[in-house]
Amino acid sequence: MAKGGKGKKLQVPSAPVSDRKRTGNPSSLLPNAATSAERLCWRFTHVDHDGRWGFDSMDAAVLCEVLRKLADCESMTVGELRMTWRLFKEYDLPGGLCKEALDRLTALRRDDMTKIHRLEFTGLQRLYGFLDGNVFHVVWWDPRHEVYPSKLKNT
Repeated sequence: MAKGGKGKKLQVPSAPVSDRKRTGNPSSLLPNAATSAERLCWRFTHVDHDGRWGFDSMDAAVLCEVLRKLADCESMTVGELRMTWRLFKEYDLPGGLCKEALDRLTALRRDDMTKIHRLEFTGLQRLYGFLDGNVFHVVWWDPRHEVYPSKLKNT
């Protein structure tokens, strides 16, 4: 709010008022709320904080960039995301995951998963997690492309 307590007020839809609290459907405040159940969204409950691909050592500027890219992805449905040839990939497990990543899945009690999903951001940067419906459960931030290293052709 601006000094003096005067600031721009949020436009809220009309709804019954109970004990000075507005009740009703809060999603009516959100733009495009009618289709939000179909679009990609994020969960961070399963982030691996103890492994080497956690977010602890991420530079603040990189974190801001990643959050902007995640917000951009929220405009897509899972079907649209799957049609991007570079941004999104789905890998069978254990597949080409490095041994350390497989060991971390065991430690996290996620070694029963049959697939892992990856979002590629810039250059080597990858975000790994599990896609369940339209919810991407984030597990690892891999800034150096180590979790699922590429096998270069003709080498």
